[in-house]
Amino acid sequence: MKKLLTVFLLAGCIISNILAQETPASRYHEFGIIFSDLNNFGLRYKYGSEKTMLRVSLLALNLGSSKETFDPSGSPEHKQTGYGAGFQIGFDSRVALFKNFSLLLGGEAGVRYNYNHVTVNSNGNPTDDFTSTSLSPGLSFIFGANYIVKDHLVLGAEINPTLSYVYNQTKFKEPNESTDKTNGIVFNLVTSGAGLYIAFRFGK
Repeated sequence: MKKLLTVFLLAGCIISNILAQETPASRYHEFGIIFSDLNNFGLRYKYGSEKTMLRVSLLALNLGSSKETFDPSGSPEHKQTGYGAGFQIGFDSRVALFKNFSLLLGGEAGVRYNYNHVTVNSNGNPTDDFTSTSLSPGLSFIFGANYIVKDHLVLGAEINPTLSYVYNQTKFKEPNESTDKTNGIVFNLVTSGAGLYIAFRFGK
């Protein structure tokens, strides 16, 4: 029994010594915010190595409301409210160009939901009143660049061409009550500009 215990202790010491001599791969966490304008922003978490990172994003889309009057008389009046949400998951790979600056290439899958309510009143009477909802799962390509400031602050910009399937439903209350449904495949080149990314990095 003592011999068996001695063998286990020796084996444990040898394994511990081998593991202590190994250099573990560096792993990082990133928590940050993403935004393309004041109405479209979100939170992003990344985890991985210097070369490849898993990324998960939660998005808030098209938030806001507006009220417009088309002529000085105050009629007709146009009101619009809307909101949306999205979820995305994927991977990106860094291609180092020089110190602390790298290109980002990758892809992600996700789904987005949008809601809009529009009313138009003329002389106090509703002439148009409808709500529209859309659901769009899709695949996005990632093209971007990252700059790391003092090992912890990450600044980035991306464009994300997206291939998605869009299902849209519009319900009219005025002038006639009806429902219109459309669907189709859409390729968006993201012509509205690049999304910006600011994050805190730790775990080196």
